[in-house]
Amino acid sequence: MNISDLITGSIGSTVTSSIARMLNIDESKAKWVVSAAVPLMIAALNYNAKNKNQAASIDNALNQHSGGILGNLSGLLSGGASSDGNKIIGHIFGNNTGYVTDNLSQKSGLSAGQVGSVLAVLAPVVMGYLGQQKQSQSSSAADLLGGLLSGGGQSSGGGGLLGGLLGSVLGGGRQTAAPAGGDAMGALVNLAGDFFNKGNNSSQAGNVLDNLAGLFGK
Repeated sequence: MNISDLITGSIGSTVTSSIARMLNIDESKAKWVVSAAVPLMIAALNYNAKNKNQAASIDNALNQHSGGILGNLSGLLSGGASSDGNKIIGHIFGNNTGYVTDNLSQKSGLSAGQVGSVLAVLAPVVMGYLGQQKQSQSSSAADLLGGLLSGGGQSSGGGGLLGGLLGSVLGGGRQTAAPAGGDAMGALVNLAGDFFNKGNNSSQAGNVLDNLAGLFGK
């Protein structure tokens, strides 16, 4: 299981092409937004799953999104943004939804409405993918997301890459240096956590988005 499946793999490529057509924008711009938004979704879900009550809700949500939609991506994407997608985004980002949308809008040059549409299209796909993985692994949401962010099949137990994310995401302190080895997953965790550091100004947040997109957008 690898987050790149959702960005540069067959799923991500299909979604990117559909978003480009939907918004009538260059595919390179659509790819940038997808490459920045998906890691932020995964990071926020992982953070939320550390809360016992929210973990139960995420478990239930992933059980309902068992991955069946991935077998009919063309049908899902042809409908564009949905109210279900917007609800999922609200649950994933909570009070940070506007912060995420505004920063993606400023950096990409898309309107906030266009970014909102991209997020609403991506959300069911991300949840479907995670639901499929959860079902195949018979794991909890917390273990699944921790394993995804650590680049392996098991949670990092609050240390290493995952611990770095938890130290900074959603309003915490600034992220420490990337783990030894400089692997892409470690860089992703560091950057996703740093994006949510509210001490950053818009320029810093924009640079983080560029770096996030750069991990997968080439």
